[in-house]
Amino acid sequence: MLLLNGYRGSGKTSVLRKIEALTLAARSDAIVVEIPLRIHSSEDRLLASVVQEVARQLEGRAGAGDRVRAFLSRVHGLSIAGTGVTLGASAASRPTSGLAVWRECIDSLPDGSILLICVDDAELLDTSGLGALKTIAETQGRVPIVLIVAGGVELADRLSQPDTSPIARIFSAGRFDIGELSPSETGEALNAPIRAADLHGGWTTDAIELVHRLSRGYPFLVQCLAHAAFIEGSTVEVSRVQASVPEALEVGGSWLERECASASDEDIRAFAKIADVGRPRLRSSEILSLGIQSPYIGRLVRQKILKKISRGQYELRKAPVIAYYHALARGLRLG
Repeated sequence: MLLLNGYRGSGKTSVLRKIEALTLAARSDAIVVEIPLRIHSSEDRLLASVVQEVARQLEGRAGAGDRVRAFLSRVHGLSIAGTGVTLGASAASRPTSGLAVWRECIDSLPDGSILLICVDDAELLDTSGLGALKTIAETQGRVPIVLIVAGGVELADRLSQPDTSPIARIFSAGRFDIGELSPSETGEALNAPIRAADLHGGWTTDAIELVHRLSRGYPFLVQCLAHAAFIEGSTVEVSRVQASVPEALEVGGSWLERECASASDEDIRAFAKIADVGRPRLRSSEILSLGIQSPYIGRLVRQKILKKISRGQYELRKAPVIAYYHALARGLRLG
């Protein structure tokens, strides 16, 4: 079981998709389920969504056994109470619970397969939804179940509470914080997609270094700059990266331009200094040591860039990429 923590835009979804692709490459018979949460979700909604996707995949498989066909016929048109989820296209028949159809689903899976469940934006799970993660992880069935959960800092906060410690323990051996890329990782992030797509071209060492400096190694900005600068069949040089910055900002602007839009240049500089520390939680003395004066800490709290979590303790709440984006857009020099 794996838990991926990170700010928005840090690459959690890309990691999930890579794991899904590697799983299918290694096991063509694997059942790979991705649940991208969009609204606050309960146990019933999460489990029903998983079963809905499993059923969709099984319906499309040739040679499904009698057990699978019997399961699909039983749940076709089944309405999961309180979730808005109906399995199949028929009119709703008998409402039931997500847990009930989950158990029936697991008992019906074809022998010798593997079930990979990836839950994205898991901070949208309510208390019962978080409990459903433990239910999935502890389910014993005909096939191995692998659960991978990705979420932001809010999820990490909730899993650190005493009442959620049993849920946090299922990820005790596999919890990873997704953050900025190192210079060498930035180079790999720029070149690996070219190799994977069997394209021609590449990046000079100086161009990679500039992308890393401009993006601070933040995966979303690296991706925006790569999208804007790379031309198939050519080697990207420093001048090309510099010229592509406006287009890269336009690519990321649909999300990032709205964030901290009313912040002053000094706000962005302070935000970037805190982000560069590389830790989500800092003491007030650490923030002061960065040259950020005490009244300014309060201003950053009011702008919801920082959150005061206890006396003298603050947490960075907005993704560092927001500061780096605005610094590029405003032409600010950061230390």
